[in-house]
Amino acid sequence: ISKWLKIATVDVEDKRFYEHGGVDYQGIARAFLDDLQAGHVVQGASTITQQLVRNLYLTDSQTLDRKIKEAWLAIQMAEHWSKDKILGTYLNVISYGGVTYGCEAAAETYFDEHCSQLTIRQAALIAGLPQSPTQYNPRKHPAAALDRRNQVLAAMYDQNHISLAQYQHAVGLGLGLRPPKKFTRLRQPYFVQYVRDVLEKRYGKSAL
Repeated sequence: ISKWLKIATVDVEDKRFYEHGGVDYQGIARAFLDDLQAGHVVQGASTITQQLVRNLYLTDSQTLDRKIKEAWLAIQMAEHWSKDKILGTYLNVISYGGVTYGCEAAAETYFDEHCSQLTIRQAALIAGLPQSPTQYNPRKHPAAALDRRNQVLAAMYDQNHISLAQYQHAVGLGLGLRPPKKFTRLRQPYFVQYVRDVLEKRYGKSAL
């Protein structure tokens, strides 16, 4: 996995990933205050660890019971898994849009490249997708994808992980998408998604 993808993902999804124990209480408090000031929900506070346990073991239902389970499982995972294992697993299972799961599939789908070879701007684009894979799909919504990529680049610069020159260079470039050679066109996308849904309901996300 490219070091730039790891950096970009942490910087945009969970800045305190290496400091907290699975649940970021400071992040929760900050998100609560921001929501209070705005009068509505403007940001979430889920850590990478929470997103991972939700993806592996839970559903996306917005119930208090699910949120409590998510927090408890995240704390347990943080106690037993290293940060590298948590981040590596997250990057290998998270959805990057449609039937694209995991960073290797995303790198091949959008750039015809191995994940280990991603550049700063490529990593920034991919790291920005999990927040809303449909909204930021670079082939369907290139303008939104570009804005999101630049948000990720700004986060990397704010955290001093890239220089001003690197930031300015990357922001000045286009998306740089390339068609994948490895994959052919998905001829029956609705049927494929139906089969995925059936398998997930029967065997769970981790088996899928």
